[in-house]
Amino acid sequence: MRIILLIVFLAIIHPLKAGDADKGFRFNRPRNNVSIPIEVRNNLAVMPVYINDRGPFYFILDTGVKTTILIEPMIAHLLDLNITETIVIYGLGGEGIVNAALATNVTISMPGITGKNKNLIVIPEDILNFSEVFGFPVYGIIGYDFFKHFPVEINYPRQIMTVYQSPEMYRIRRRSTVVPFRLVDGKPYVETTIHGQNGSNLTTYLLFDLGASHPIYLNREYITLSDQTIRGFLGKGISGNLMGQMGRIDSISMGGLSVDGPVVAYPDDRFLTFYGHMINWEGIIGGGIIKRFNVIIDYASQQLVMSRSHFHSEPFSTSLSGIEVIASGPNLRNFKIHYVRPGSAGYEAGVIPGDRIIELNSKTHQDLSLDDILDELSGKEGDYIFLTVLRGNDLIKTRFRLREDLWL
Repeated sequence: MRIILLIVFLAIIHPLKAGDADKGFRFNRPRNNVSIPIEVRNNLAVMPVYINDRGPFYFILDTGVKTTILIEPMIAHLLDLNITETIVIYGLGGEGIVNAALATNVTISMPGITGKNKNLIVIPEDILNFSEVFGFPVYGIIGYDFFKHFPVEINYPRQIMTVYQSPEMYRIRRRSTVVPFRLVDGKPYVETTIHGQNGSNLTTYLLFDLGASHPIYLNREYITLSDQTIRGFLGKGISGNLMGQMGRIDSISMGGLSVDGPVVAYPDDRFLTFYGHMINWEGIIGGGIIKRFNVIIDYASQQLVMSRSHFHSEPFSTSLSGIEVIASGPNLRNFKIHYVRPGSAGYEAGVIPGDRIIELNSKTHQDLSLDDILDELSGKEGDYIFLTVLRGNDLIKTRFRLREDLWL
């Protein structure tokens, strides 16, 4: 399993006011439900969104944010946005606060559904770049502002999102489990039991976060739940890269559902501080767990309806190459090594950050997409990787075998 880690967990210091004229999202015509095609990459779901009748633009579905976010200020000028004020936001990443713009009276729509007089946060350039980790243009995040209006079903294997007019419009099927959650500040928290490798258990409430691709993030104080950890890159946050340790646990369970052997990320303490104060943060259930289920997220009833998906039996692994790659350039066809985990197979083969991939397993970069590259680098343990990179003006060839460094 390949994982390119992305996590956006932010808070807004300046309060937002929706206004009395906020009409919310509504179906364009009377019907029970609307089905919308989505793209699933890196354990995350993205869907087409129109802003002020222009688009489509792909936005990440994220239960960890409240207000819709646009991360490309360059296109904000094309959307006739009404920028009314500056707000301050912060998030995991440890690099302080970010000044962003607030646009009001925005029309946000998707196939069959329209929201009028909405707020939109516009983040400055170069704070986040989703396109480089997806390999195709992704321009923003949509969360609570959408989910609060409808039950939403996500079928990861079929890459379909079904939006229901009301809770009465969906059916709880056989072999489904209803998992209650608490809605706190617009975010769903699920009671979860973590079964550690040392025999200890932890029961706590974790954020059920569609916008985090890793299976689980836990506060570093719980690191003793894992017998072995390795250091690595854990994700990209609203204000920087996250570093920390990765380990495993025996299992995670919620509402009677259980998943065995997931990989857990333990961010460094400094990523959980704000002006010297620790953030009250237990952890996150992310897309690496969520995509193993077909899930209906029902904010009005404060419940999840979950059944196993075809991904449920997939084994959990770290990056078998230890290499993280991002895309850039025209058509996102330039592929640069972003990070190499110390001690990994890629590290031992001499690959370093900044190397540009020229050829991978006999295919040139012009014939590859980012998805192709990530699939090759996360094949089966023991597979050979033949890699040619450009370092400065030098072409360097190397080979190595994929290897799991974090054992059950």
